[in-house]
Amino acid sequence: MKEKFELREMIYISLLAATATVSKVPIRILSNFLTSSIGLPGGIIGGIYYMFWIVAACAVVRKRGTATLFCAVQIFVTIATSSMPVIKLITYLPPGIAIDLFLIAYGKFEYNKGIMMILGAIANSAGALTQAALLMNLPLAAVVVSTLTSAFSGAAGGYFAYMVVSRIVRSSVTHAS
Repeated sequence: MKEKFELREMIYISLLAATATVSKVPIRILSNFLTSSIGLPGGIIGGIYYMFWIVAACAVVRKRGTATLFCAVQIFVTIATSSMPVIKLITYLPPGIAIDLFLIAYGKFEYNKGIMMILGAIANSAGALTQAALLMNLPLAAVVVSTLTSAFSGAAGGYFAYMVVSRIVRSSVTHAS
């Protein structure tokens, strides 16, 4: 059964995706600054931040296809706001597809802490795998290490999304009573 997105849901997805996209540049700069002095890749911090947004969108909307739509919006926002090469934009899509495939296989829309951490880990790993294989042409061992390492920062992003979304949900239930 195909689920249709309501206007409200599309607005949530678009706002979260646009916020995530336009804030990537300063976060990338900050992330690289904080990690380069200790010899770590900037994506460790960046992955936490980037995955927060896509997992939060999934938890707020709770429909199949949310993550892929989120990534598609990011591509359009990036096209409109920067001159990034199209090949790099293709790497925005796999995290959303990976999340949606997992949610289809999982079958439930139960957004607890563990699931949201898994979603973040899957998304960041899919993004890192795509970047490493498609753009960086890394050897297999480096691709594996990059993909596994990115799972940890993605899981952290999923955890932070859980904390924020659960607080918003609790707050809205309290105010509705």
